[in-house]
Amino acid sequence: MKKLKDVDQMFRLIKSDYRAYGLSPKGLIISFFNASTFWLVVMYRIGHALHVKRVPLVPRIIRSAGIIFYGAEISYGAEIGPGFRIAHSVGVVIGTKVKAGANLEVFQNVTIGGRDQERNGQIKPIIGDNVTIFTGAVVAGPVMAGPVIIGDNVSVGANSVVTKDIEADVIVAGAPARPVGKVEVAHSLRSMSV
Repeated sequence: MKKLKDVDQMFRLIKSDYRAYGLSPKGLIISFFNASTFWLVVMYRIGHALHVKRVPLVPRIIRSAGIIFYGAEISYGAEIGPGFRIAHSVGVVIGTKVKAGANLEVFQNVTIGGRDQERNGQIKPIIGDNVTIFTGAVVAGPVMAGPVIIGDNVSVGANSVVTKDIEADVIVAGAPARPVGKVEVAHSLRSMSV
């Protein structure tokens, strides 16, 4: 019974990702032939589900296929909530044990990871709901302080370097990233026409 529940959970997540991409049934078929990043997200979901079930080797093969076909490395050990969307995949790196909430949206050359320094049982960034991370941004955090925590409804500007916790409902930019504005409607939600 638990196996069916796990498979059902994986398909619910994929369905939420499908809605985040706004694909029609016809668009879904076309997206397969033009290598839409939606299929990279599906590959991640399958790899993660197999990793959770402790299936050996196959999650690594799926991750490697993502690198080969999409130029992106999304660890099967990352925990990413529903509505995950990758605008452009080239150069995206999401590390093992990264935790992200619903409606995460990332653009090309984004790195989310960090050093293996534990803080409250977590060693990689923790990202809230409705977060958008724009082109070239890095979310890594300082080596000694543990993982960066990003609040809900945050937009991380292009080429920003996030090294400290970010409160909810802000736009951050720069290296190191600093608040530069308030978020009224999260970009990730606007992108989905919610």
